[in-house]
Parts: sequence; structure tokens; C-alpha cells
Amino acid sequence: MLRIFRSSPWRKRRAICLVLLGLAAAVTSVALMLQDDVRADVLGGPLPSPRLPPDTIQLTPVEKLGKLMLYDSTLSNPPGYSCATCHVHETGFTGPNSEINAFAGPQPGVVPGRFSDRKPQSYLYAAFSPEGPYYDPHLQVWLGGNFWDGRVPDVAKQALQPPINPNEMANDPEGPYPPAAGGYPPLLVQKLANRPYTSLFKQIYGEDVFHVYTPKQIYEIFGESLAAYQSSGEVCAFSSKYDASKYGTPPRNLYTLSASEERGRQLYFGQAQCSACHSSAAVPAIQATTQGKDTLTMYCYANIGVPKNPGNPYYQQTDKESNPHGYNSLGTKYIDYGLGANPNPAPDGTRFYKNVPGDIPEFRGLFKTPSLRGTDKRPSADFVKAYMHNGVFKSLKDVVHFYNKRNIAVDASGKEMVFDLRKGPPSGYSPLFPPPEVLENVQNVTGATPAQATSAIESNGQIGHLQLSSEQEVDLVNFLKILNDGYTRPNPVSP
Repeated sequence: MLRIFRSSPWRKRRAICLVLLGLAAAVTSVALMLQDDVRADVLGGPLPSPRLPPDTIQLTPVEKLGKLMLYDSTLSNPPGYSCATCHVHETGFTGPNSEINAFAGPQPGVVPGRFSDRKPQSYLYAAFSPEGPYYDPHLQVWLGGNFWDGRVPDVAKQALQPPINPNEMANDPEGPYPPAAGGYPPLLVQKLANRPYTSLFKQIYGEDVFHVYTPKQIYEIFGESLAAYQSSGEVCAFSSKYDASKYGTPPRNLYTLSASEERGRQLYFGQAQCSACHSSAAVPAIQATTQGKDTLTMYCYANIGVPKNPGNPYYQQTDKESNPHGYNSLGTKYIDYGLGANPNPAPDGTRFYKNVPGDIPEFRGLFKTPSLRGTDKRPSADFVKAYMHNGVFKSLKDVVHFYNKRNIAVDASGKEMVFDLRKGPPSGYSPLFPPPEVLENVQNVTGATPAQATSAIESNGQIGHLQLSSEQEVDLVNFLKILNDGYTRPNPVSP
């Protein structure tokens, strides 16, 4: 499969790295044993409600309605959480709490003690993801859909799941519970008929909207309105330094990349192979929708060998009595199979597992490739963001170093060697990173270089052995930092 870029450094000196690796098992054990205490003292919860930010562009009525509902913290059960609670503008529409990101990644829900199993996926540019998932025979990858596991076809359907997720906004639904599709929350629908924006709701959908349509249909309208806002120029602004440079579409001269950023750009689209998955240039349907602007993702699915996150609170969420629809029956033995755990069929009817998650090998461990726009967006320089679907990495340096050296092990003197992840390194060598959570389908599992690849597909994604220098890793990080929107006024795709 083509490979997504995501690099990462656990950039510690080799001697320190060896010491840390020796302590890894102990740290993991302590992290899990202390999880309950940390949950109370650090993770806490519920999260505070974010303030409604001012409009940065003139929104259409339906976009404005979607924004107002997205920030409405009365729509959870109990009240206190909005969709925006876990997707704040200041962090690129993902986890809002630095301490939680640093320890965990997954966020606490409105009910204390409950956590999502994955880090909140940013909805920046998610609106351009094709309806899916579907298999592209030319690219030989699954594309499209929404969520890390692709369990819904589009952003309108995505908006319907957090309100009825027992570990997020916790509304009791009529019909299936998440992650299955089809349920709707009667209580939330009732609230929509008596909110400050209800008059706008009626203006758009009709004065008798709450009488003409069924509660389920009203909920679908709710999702469509949120999707309209997430598709707006306020969210998909194309207003980064990259867009303002000669490399934007159309080219502009409002920003000139530094020497390091330019080297990083060349690596991104060259040796580091980030663009193999983190560019829409190879998908004509996306490029047509964006009028040639690059979303910096092709919305594909792949297994890059991400390790488990020992700080994930979901591993400790095992109480069926208090959370019958959101508990984790497997505890620390839980494995996240990504697309292989998607309970909903693809639009073409493809099932991603038969009886239990992961029982179809070809889908194990595949996760959705997000846009890298806004990947370094943060409210302050010391704010910690969590990366990957489970939040295991805590900086872009870690991410880039992981992409570069996932298949590298070192001996006591710091000598490096490449190893096959399926076999492990020889005696006397310690891997720089923990093993993949899901070993099946790991891209470039052998650690081959492009010169050693045996097929054209293999040559397009040598994650784990990119052969980048430490200086090149820095350059790549510096390029990623200029992908945050807000440098210019929004420059969205015209309708």
C-alpha cells in the first residue's frame, strides 16, 4: 500500500533511549496501576465548555446554525458538553487540554470516569473526504468515509455519533448505540425546539419543521447543519503560510519559506514520502472538489505500526454495571483494529469484520489518514498535543522520528541496525520504539529502503527507515508548522 508520512522522533540521545527502553515495561505497568488516581487528579473531567468564537467569514444561515449547535453545551446528557468541547479551534479542532493530551490523548466524556477509546480526530478538511470507505484499484488503498475507522460515509453522518456515544455526550438513543449507525437521541431533538437559535432553525427548514418531520429526521437535519459548518471557509480556510506562498493554489507572494522550511517541503514531497498519503494530488475527484487546492491528505487507510498507548484510560474502563454500552470488556488486552473494527458496511456492501473486530486479516490495523493542516495548531508554545489515533506521541518531533526510525534498533554503544518488525532485533540490540499494536498489514514491516523495494508500491512508502538525518527531521517539522491556517484571511474554495 501507499504510505502516509507521519514521522516521529522519540528524539532522545541513544544512551538515554537505552535507559528508557529498559524502564519501558515498568513505566507501562505503573501507568496502568495508577490510572484511577491519575484520572481523578490529572485527567479529571468533565472538560469546560469552550466559548463560541467570533465568525471569521460571513457564514450562510445553515453554516451559522451548524456552528451554534456545535458549540451548544446543553445538548449532552447531563448538560455540559458540546461537540466543540473536544474539538476546539485553538488546537486545530482536537483535544483541548494539555495535561490530558500529555498523559492520555483520548478525552473524558461528560459522565465522569468515561473516556473515548481514541484521540479526537480533527475535523479540519474532513469535509473533502470522499463518500466511503471505498477501494481505489489504481492507488490500491481504501479511501474516504469519516472517523479513524471509517465507520460513517461522510461528515453529516459523523456529526450524529458523538451525541449518542456513551463515552462522549452520553445521550440515550432510540435505536442502535455507537459505533453502529442509525440511532437518534429524543432528548436532544426536544432541546433543539427551544434553544436561542431555534428561530434560525425554523427560518431555514420551515416554521413547522418540528411538527412535519419525525425526531429521527430532525436529528439528521442537525447532522447536515453541523456538516455545513464543518465544510465552511471558517473550518476549511486554506489560509496557512503554505497557501500564502508561491506553492499555494493559486500561487501567492505573501509568504516566503525559510531555508529550513523549504528543505522540509522538498522532503515532504520527496525523500520522506509524506505526500504518498498526505496529499490529495493523486486523487482527481478530491482535486476537482477543492479546485486544485491540496488537502494534504488523500483520506486513505493504512497501518503505520503505531504502538499502544499505555496511558489510554479506556484500558481501565471495564465496569459493565456503570457503563453497559461503553465499557471495555477486554481491559488492557483490548486491541484497536481500526478499519478492521468498523461495524458498518462500506457503501458497496463490503464488511470489515465478520463476527468480532479483526477477524478479516486484510483490514487489521488500518486507520484513516487525517489532513496535516493545523497539525501544530496550539494556543501556546508549551501546549502539548497528542498525535496518532491513540495519542501515543506528544510532539511532531516524536512523530517524524517514528516515521524515520521505527525499524531501527541500537546496541549499548549506540550502533544502529535495521530489523524486521516481525522478527525483532538480534540479541544485544534494543528497538527505538515499542512494537506495533497490530502487526498485520504494517507498511514496510521489513524496514526496506526504496532501493531495496521489490515493487512499485513498496517503493512509495518506506516508513520506518527513511534514512533522514537529525537535521532533516528538524526541517520536516519546520515545514509542518507552516500548515496552520490563520496567516491570511480565509481563502476557501468557492461554491
